Amino acid sequence: MIKMNLLPPGQKKRIKILILYRDIISSGLILFLMFLLLIIFLGGSLTFLNMQYLTFEKDINDQQSRVIQTETSKTIPLKTIQDKIKELNDGILAIKKIEDAKSNLYDVLDRINEEIFQGVKIYSLQAENDSKLITVSGYSSSRENLVAIRKILNSDSHYKEVDFPLSNLANPTNINFRFSFTYNQ
Repeated sequence: MIKMNLLPPGQKKRIKILILYRDIISSGLILFLMFLLLIIFLGGSLTFLNMQYLTFEKDINDQQSRVIQTETSKTIPLKTIQDKIKELNDGILAIKKIEDAKSNLYDVLDRINEEIFQGVKIYSLQAENDSKLITVSGYSSSRENLVAIRKILNSDSHYKEVDFPLSNLANPTNINFRFSFTYNQ
């Protein structure tokens, strides 16, 4: 069988261009559809991953809230905590009241200790806050220490009504002593 083409050459050329044009358009359309499918696939994958992330984050938040609820249920109830805070505040107020009501007796005793009790051991020290009477008993290794204490008590205007018995000075060494005075600020 012999094939023969009876179409004029210009017509042949036009048909080839039409076929080429159709092939280009169909190839472009196929590429566009493939690109569109790729975008749809990527968008779907991104949406799916975002949903999975949100679900995962919601599960984490739920578990955290359950842990917090479990820990708070194991701990002391809020009412008990409030009662404890009130009790502690009352204790602090009581301490503040005591501190406000304290006398300056501690300052007096610090000053007396610095000025008077050099070189002696104190066995007892009694201080009466209302009368400001201070009674001291102790031990001194030498009479000179007691003479110095007596001199300070008699010469300083802060010390009044000094009762320093002479029996404290009877022995030259190893003396057990006792004296009293009132402190005047």
